Amino acid sequence: MLLCAASETNGVFESDQHIEAIIGTQNAKFLPVFRRVGLMDGLVVHDWDEWQDTPLDNGRIERQQMANAAQQRYERLDLRDNSDEIASRSLKEWMEYVVSGPNTQGRLGEFMGAQLGIVPQRSDYGRLAKLMKDFPGGIPALMSAICESALRDLKGDPLSYLTKVAASRKSGFKSTPTKGGDRDRYIE
Repeated sequence: MLLCAASETNGVFESDQHIEAIIGTQNAKFLPVFRRVGLMDGLVVHDWDEWQDTPLDNGRIERQQMANAAQQRYERLDLRDNSDEIASRSLKEWMEYVVSGPNTQGRLGEFMGAQLGIVPQRSDYGRLAKLMKDFPGGIPALMSAICESALRDLKGDPLSYLTKVAASRKSGFKSTPTKGGDRDRYIE
């Protein structure tokens, strides 16, 4: 507490009352001990100036450059721990994310995971790639069908449902099964 307070006053205090006001009464009771062991010289923190970095300190400059490089690498690789926060993207942002990336198929898998709560397994990516290629209306229509299947809260394999939706749209049906229809017949 004393060193934090000293950083605000550049290591020099006006009086014992000033120290007590900054660090609190509970911590100020140790001032006689600090003086006895040599941590304070009167109202000055012992060797305060000696331990402070100066602008010409080469070690400080090197440490700052290393810290800046690490921060840039951190931001470039996006190493933030996002385990506590829920990624929230609009559908437009998802669309841009899926289409603009180098791994469209993987990003569409992320979209499915976010919407359905079911992340495709490695073995499912072949089926997902076929859906992306053959789905009437392309990726935007497929993303819409994924959202629709999420709203329907289907049980079973979502990729089978999406395959059946694609087949029904190709054969002339303009919509997926209605709410009153039997959803189970669309799931393998």
